[in-house]
Amino acid sequence: MKTLHLLSLIINILFYSLFGIGILFFVLLICIFLGYELGIQTTIVFSDKNKLPMYLFLTSILIFYASYVYSLFLFKKNIDSFIKLQLFTNQVIRNFKVMGIIYLAGYLISVMSKSILPFYFNDLKGYIGIDYNENSLTNLFNFPLNGLIIGLFFLVLSKVFQIAKIQKEENIELKQENELTI
Repeated sequence: MKTLHLLSLIINILFYSLFGIGILFFVLLICIFLGYELGIQTTIVFSDKNKLPMYLFLTSILIFYASYVYSLFLFKKNIDSFIKLQLFTNQVIRNFKVMGIIYLAGYLISVMSKSILPFYFNDLKGYIGIDYNENSLTNLFNFPLNGLIIGLFFLVLSKVFQIAKIQKEENIELKQENELTI
């Protein structure tokens, strides 16, 4: 159980750190977009014709980042349930399924961004005011936990927990029937 508590501590630190950094980063970006001078040097030039693509791009990054922070929150909730020895609940199964879907969607977005962004930014070079660097833009969608394998792992884990829950319920029913027979 010490390892479970250690994992819980690490997940809590990671979750609150990512949550705080995300809020700080996006508040700073909003301030920069609204024209507040924060003393930060940027190479991004804003004009009326490049605001919409920039807003869409930053909104997609915000959604992408928030989904990963949310999946970390769900993992934190599952670890807390495991500490309480509530292993095979519907909430744990649902959390694993949602986490798997988030990681699979993240993987698909990452693959699409690596294939679509180069064409989009080569055609609109200078339109949105960013010098296109393929590695810098496509690496925005890479995350250390991102990937097909982790997404599938969480989906499989949710199915395993669902099967184990059914088995546990059947074993309880059999035990009750055996007690009534005796």
